[in-house]
Amino acid sequence: MNGFDKIMSSFENKKILVIGDLILDKYVYGNISRISPEAPVPILNVTDETYDLGGSGNVASNIVSLKGNVTLFAFVGKDNHAEILKKLCKEKNINCSLDENHSTITKSRICCKNQQIIRMDQEDINEKFFSKETKKKILSEAEKSDIIIVSDYLKGTITKDLVDLIFPFKSKTIVDTKPKHIHLFKGFFLIKPNEKEAKEMTGLSDIKEAGKKLMDELDSNILITIGEKGMLIFSKENLVEIPTFAREVYDVSGAGDTVIATLSLAISSKASLEEAAIIANYAAGIAVEKKGTYSVLLSELRSRIASKERKIVELEELKKLVHDYKIKNKKIVWTNGCFDILHIGHLKYLKEAKKLGDILIVGIDSDDSIRRLKGPERPINTELDRAEILAGMGFIDYVIIYPYQGVKDYLAILKPDFYVKGGDYNINTINQEERKVVESYNGKIILGINVPNKSTTNTIKKIKENNEK
Repeated sequence: MNGFDKIMSSFENKKILVIGDLILDKYVYGNISRISPEAPVPILNVTDETYDLGGSGNVASNIVSLKGNVTLFAFVGKDNHAEILKKLCKEKNINCSLDENHSTITKSRICCKNQQIIRMDQEDINEKFFSKETKKKILSEAEKSDIIIVSDYLKGTITKDLVDLIFPFKSKTIVDTKPKHIHLFKGFFLIKPNEKEAKEMTGLSDIKEAGKKLMDELDSNILITIGEKGMLIFSKENLVEIPTFAREVYDVSGAGDTVIATLSLAISSKASLEEAAIIANYAAGIAVEKKGTYSVLLSELRSRIASKERKIVELEELKKLVHDYKIKNKKIVWTNGCFDILHIGHLKYLKEAKKLGDILIVGIDSDDSIRRLKGPERPINTELDRAEILAGMGFIDYVIIYPYQGVKDYLAILKPDFYVKGGDYNINTINQEERKVVESYNGKIILGINVPNKSTTNTIKKIKENNEK
């Protein structure tokens, strides 16, 4: 069983506590064929009405569809919309504890031929406070939960009083909040703004500078979703860029809820932050391909990741694939390395390599090879983990693990059109046996792709220095 599948197989029965603004999403569909005689406005002839869980409800719904157990604390009113919410929660097996002394938040979207023409919001954004009895329930659930999620849409559920209540559990709390409340969450495990929010939170226009500033000031891990471009993870160890895995972006509604739900299950299943983010990005890729908010099924998530992980191949399979691509006049690009701790230098280098041709093959040193090259303390990440992370990048076509000094043999068999090495090499410092192989079949050697001051060795050195302080 591969690493990601092993993580996802542990999703079932993980206990997630969700606290946040529960919203009823109402969709009214119809056709427009005339203008009102009463005023110069179009008349919508209603053909259908649907309801779905929004806000923290969508987070909870995604957790359940991914086979997790969820308990949701939120506020509603004593009205028909609240009854609809309760029914939806029951249908989706969401365990709810709802305070009914407030109005139900409802977003009504009016649509003509799948095009939203207006949205009407009914909401009370005043601060709301849970009763002493409910607070006791929250603390009890927090103790039992693997992860706590704060889903803050600025509708009054998330207050300083509530944050103080769950503060003892900050090390297992993931926060999705708005700029107005960011100051409340210093020291919490992970905070997940989107690109616009992160820039507003920091006043910085450069998203990487914004992420680093948030990480430093809040002393938290930061995950920034950047729409169709994927996401950025900022931690004390590293900055990691993860490209989107969507086939086609249709509707981004609720994608952030899908991300935070999947993150919670992956992290509670012992995934690293980077592994959890990759799995969450796959889930978001599925969600944005659907219309409206969508709860991703565990089965389709596993299927999507499995289809990507088939990019990790053995030599015989890759030999046949390359042969077929060459018949179709596709240009093959090969590059290789350890890729032990992925950093921004790797990402930019690999993206530049991809631009040279049609098919990018990334070879990675086996664990045994790295030990021989780097010493007994390396690698930090196993060959399978490194292969899975690289295979998760949409622009990489195939990943292959090669043995010690095996590159020259793989080049001789595959005969790639381009052999790419980083900017710290020149024609005389690259492996000369590999050079002879490529030159023997008139392949092109590309050198000089590099990002200064970025290397795995430097990253490990900095981590050690920080630990020694």
